[in-house]
Amino acid sequence: MESIQDLLAPKKTNIPINEDPKTGEVSLPGAITVKLRDLHHFLELLQIGEANRHAANTKLNTESSRSHAILMVNIRRSVPGKVEDDISYQDKITKGNFPIVRKSKLLIVDLAGSERLDKSGSEGLLLEEAKFINLSLTSLGKCINALAENCPHIPTRDSKLTRLLRDSFGGSARTSLIITIGPSSRHHAETTSTIMFGQRAMKIVNVVKLKEEFDYESLCRKLEAQVDLLTAEIDRQQKLRQSEKSGLEKQLRECQDCFQETRKTLVTRSE
Repeated sequence: MESIQDLLAPKKTNIPINEDPKTGEVSLPGAITVKLRDLHHFLELLQIGEANRHAANTKLNTESSRSHAILMVNIRRSVPGKVEDDISYQDKITKGNFPIVRKSKLLIVDLAGSERLDKSGSEGLLLEEAKFINLSLTSLGKCINALAENCPHIPTRDSKLTRLLRDSFGGSARTSLIITIGPSSRHHAETTSTIMFGQRAMKIVNVVKLKEEFDYESLCRKLEAQVDLLTAEIDRQQKLRQSEKSGLEKQLRECQDCFQETRKTLVTRSE
């Protein structure tokens, strides 16, 4: 229905898409971002998302998906520096060796199948869902056709699906497409169009690029830790100097008292 829903928090619907004007990167700030602990945790999240996905019974499928599903996994890996520890942070940044982080995004997409209304028998809400499913798949097909024919304009803004998958076709991502067909002669037309869709997609050439950038967050944490250590060391030295100052003042008072006593003794002896 051209509405983005968070399958990990089903109450969140109509989530807007944000696009960075500088990098063009697309994000969904309204969706929940979960930090993965291990593979078991990852599988649990998959099961939760699949359980919250809407399905319905039609004449063609008892569990027909009424929406497309997209799994987004963001991966960050720090690249260890190759410079000596005695070089300053400014020199490390200037030489481009430290600190660097590699960023990657894994998209796993399950597209809902296109429906012929005379075969699926969809009515009411199911009919509206089928219209939007077919509309988004048509937009995806237009983008793939434009890329296959090297058109200067790619209509990625025609659908929210194509906006989210923009990097997957014609971008810098490594992309695989799996098409599903049925052996029944009754669905010969759908099978033919699906195969042609896959053939057009095979003509698209993606240029895989390594995405690296300075890890400013890591550098900031290291500098903050270094500032904390230096601050603690300064406080320790100040306390030490204060203690030494107190000790010297005490010795000075003792010497002054001793001097006064000696002076009184000498005066008494002289008298």
